[in-house]
Amino acid sequence: MPNEIASLLEMQTIDSQLSESAAHIKRLEAERARLEAKIVQEQEVLDAQADALHKLEHDSRMKTLEVDELDEHIREYQHRLDTGIISFKEMEDLRAKIQSEHTRMSQMEDEALQMMDAITEEQAHLEAAKEALVNRTQNLQDAIAEVGGSIAKENASIETLTAKRQEIGTQISAYLVSQYESLRRKFPDPIAQVDHSVCTGCKLKLSASTIERARGRLGIVACEHCSRILYID
Repeated sequence: MPNEIASLLEMQTIDSQLSESAAHIKRLEAERARLEAKIVQEQEVLDAQADALHKLEHDSRMKTLEVDELDEHIREYQHRLDTGIISFKEMEDLRAKIQSEHTRMSQMEDEALQMMDAITEEQAHLEAAKEALVNRTQNLQDAIAEVGGSIAKENASIETLTAKRQEIGTQISAYLVSQYESLRRKFPDPIAQVDHSVCTGCKLKLSASTIERARGRLGIVACEHCSRILYID
């Protein structure tokens, strides 16, 4: 096998490794983005839970104010009933209002108590969720750091392979490198072996003259079908 063909094969192997590394980095970056999005999603869930608690607390305060206002109305009605000079019909109306407002206030007090119980329960859930989020976030950040380490390792490998590829390129004629690069834009394997009279790149049978020239190792021989550079091991 001519030395330049051997160098091209080595370059092709490196290019394959570079492609694999680039694809691996792309997958790792997608995984890192997924993990980062997971942290944001987890925080959003907790924020929504906190907002729900704040709304419940606000509603509870409003309910308490309503109870207080209702109680004040009852006191006013009772004061008018006790001290006012009013007709019998007005007295009956006031007594009915007081009774109705007492019933309503009792219901609202029950609702206020239920809200307070719900707030206490939700506060406990929120505290537990915060603690759980701290642990989950730490695990996710650890995973992100691990992915980052893998990406750094792949980048270091790419730098090493790229430097080696450049060194190999100096051992090959500029014309042949240009031909190889042109073929690589079409095929992942610009260099193909001749196996049982067939180009292993395009899987088509080669002419006897092409095989003979490739076997003679007197120069660069291209497949007459796909133009890949041929070699016989």
